[in-house]
Amino acid sequence: MMSLLNLLARRCPRVRNPAMADRMHASPMRRVWTIAFREFRHTVITKGFIFGAVVMPVVMFAAFAALGLLIGMQMTPVVGTLVVIDESGTVAAFAAEELTPEQVAKDMQESLRRTSALKNWPGSDAAQQATASLPSIDVKVESVQDVNRVDELRAKVQDGSLLGLAIVTPELLNANHMDAEGNELTFTLIVPTRSAPRLTGMLEKSIAKAIVKARVQRVGTDYTSLKALLALPETSVRRMSTEGAEADENAIAKTLLPMGFMMLLWIATFASGQYLLTTTIEEKASKVMEVLLSAVSPMELLCGKIIGYAMVSAVMLGMYGALGIAGLSAAAMGDLVSPGMLILMLVYFVMAYAFVSIMMASVGSAVNDLREAQSLVTPAMLILTLPIMLWLPISEQPNGWIATISSFIPPAIPFVMVLRVTASNELIDTWQVVLSLVWGFAWVGVFVWGGAKIFRVGVLMQGKPPSPRELIKWLRMA
Repeated sequence: MMSLLNLLARRCPRVRNPAMADRMHASPMRRVWTIAFREFRHTVITKGFIFGAVVMPVVMFAAFAALGLLIGMQMTPVVGTLVVIDESGTVAAFAAEELTPEQVAKDMQESLRRTSALKNWPGSDAAQQATASLPSIDVKVESVQDVNRVDELRAKVQDGSLLGLAIVTPELLNANHMDAEGNELTFTLIVPTRSAPRLTGMLEKSIAKAIVKARVQRVGTDYTSLKALLALPETSVRRMSTEGAEADENAIAKTLLPMGFMMLLWIATFASGQYLLTTTIEEKASKVMEVLLSAVSPMELLCGKIIGYAMVSAVMLGMYGALGIAGLSAAAMGDLVSPGMLILMLVYFVMAYAFVSIMMASVGSAVNDLREAQSLVTPAMLILTLPIMLWLPISEQPNGWIATISSFIPPAIPFVMVLRVTASNELIDTWQVVLSLVWGFAWVGVFVWGGAKIFRVGVLMQGKPPSPRELIKWLRMA
């Protein structure tokens, strides 16, 4: 703080040191930038900020990049014996077919391709990449028809001699595999305690498919032909705009991507906003604010703080934004983010930061500690949580009435609009984007006007924190 006072002393027209006569007439803008750069330096050049805004994104990206490698390194080969107790003796042979390495990989690729969130990935080899880290599989399947050996085989599972024990009752192979009460019959799979969930799921699925094959064989039908007849066809969803243009439907682009953009906006604006709130309260409580105001006007101090922490917020946005773009590119989904989205993101970031910073600075000037600040910040925070609560409805219907109405509720405007412009496969109506910008920045002007008045009055006030009614009086009297 003393460095700031020294800088201001050299630039302040009230300084009476003749040696500083050439700096006595420093312009207000120069004093604003002096404050701004000081706030920026003393926030960015700290261990906490460097770790949170620089080191953490790099560590997160490295962790995600190495996740597949780490998983592959930790996977142990699946080697052992699976025993199937089945009086018919047919299930074990089919289970052996399902547990070959080729069939396991094929089943996983088919499952991934049918997953709605993955089948529209821009990368055509997503399923192959996902199965590249499968462990080596060498499972021997034994058939046991003597049900009296259950206790013996359970003991082998317990001591780890077997990968698992499947008990299939004869009723499961009937065409009508229901009990007397109409409930679905089940088979029993017993695995050791150390069995990994992924291995258990693989065994469970393989035995279930083997039971189905045994049923089909019992009724004299070819399983491959029947499976082809019953296979659900894959769909290619095309979303048509009002102009007649068509675009591929993408679940990630309509759900996860908008949430990621909005949370990026939250992190960048509220992290710097919290810094602004905290430093304002600390400077007021330690009487440093009074010294600063002897050198600069309240408006210059407010503008300097807001600009300084805007640069802090921009650093965080750049770091975490670069992490997100790099992650999308690594997942072959880089084309989900268009240049238009990024431009609108930056514009709405400016709006969001203006709303949050003005609120935090004005509240910080009106209270004496963080506990008092919570009571004044809470009402505004309730409005700002609106985009989070309405994330799914807005993402699923970015041109719906809920999204349209909430797009014009300040100060939630930038957060809702980021959800809308990143969720839609086609750009929302241009007039809505333009109107949201005009309406939003008009409200920014209102916030600046009101926040500046509250800051000018509250920055030197001590004692009991103001009530909402007293804040209104401050707006009238300032």
